[in-house]
Amino acid sequence: MKQKLLALLLLLISGIANAQFTIWEDDFDDAEVSDWILTDADGDGMNWIARNNLQIDENGAITGGSYKVLGTYNIDFASGAPLGVEQKNWAIMPEIDLSYYAGAMQLIVNAQKAIFDGPDNLYIYASTTDTNIDSFTQIGTLEITRESVTDAEFKDYILDISQLVGQQKVYIAFVTAPNFVIGYEIDKISITAARLGLDDIDEKKTTFLQQNPVKDLLKLEIGDTVDTENLNLKIYNASGILVKEPEYNASGTMVNDLSSGLYFLVLENEDSIQKIKFIKQ
Repeated sequence: MKQKLLALLLLLISGIANAQFTIWEDDFDDAEVSDWILTDADGDGMNWIARNNLQIDENGAITGGSYKVLGTYNIDFASGAPLGVEQKNWAIMPEIDLSYYAGAMQLIVNAQKAIFDGPDNLYIYASTTDTNIDSFTQIGTLEITRESVTDAEFKDYILDISQLVGQQKVYIAFVTAPNFVIGYEIDKISITAARLGLDDIDEKKTTFLQQNPVKDLLKLEIGDTVDTENLNLKIYNASGILVKEPEYNASGTMVNDLSSGLYFLVLENEDSIQKIKFIKQ
């Protein structure tokens, strides 16, 4: 699965304050959804699956198309006949940390209703606690349309999810309408944020960056109350992986060995923990 947190550095550096930046995406190209939770809540054996989109071959039989999708269906694949069963299938995204972002946030779903289907709603739920479906609350509805019979009609459907900004633990779920006929197919999902919020997230700021973005040397302005003799530094990448654990140096910390991107500097001493976001050019 191509799932990643991204920072569009060139736009940040150029100072386009109102731009939306992609911070998470999944395109299902490798058909790997092991970190998703797919729940057949109605218990009929039909659920979300990773596969190629539905198409019809020259003999009128159902076959796989050219798009890798996350899909859910309400048909007999052998005959193509609708099952006529009320479905309630949940596809829950992996946990996302949105605490580092600010401003407007959007969920963008590139999707279509399956061939021979009509328009239907796709319900969007969210939880900030756990993946138990009882903890989810509906936050929006996307009306997925279809105009032709068999043409691919993947389009972007956008939902404002700004109410989730600042939450450290977020799960987003896609839930089918109970009476859908053929199927839903999602080609790509992404989340964008208006800005990355480069300030410290602590209410009491004791340490600041002297520059941001950073090229080679990360320099800090340390507050008088910080005990630098017992100060531990850790640098995490945008996916939360520890990539560097340098010793504190008053002249600065070399970061020329880091790739360009978004990072988080964590400063720890006996009294406090502070997190600072920075961009490595």
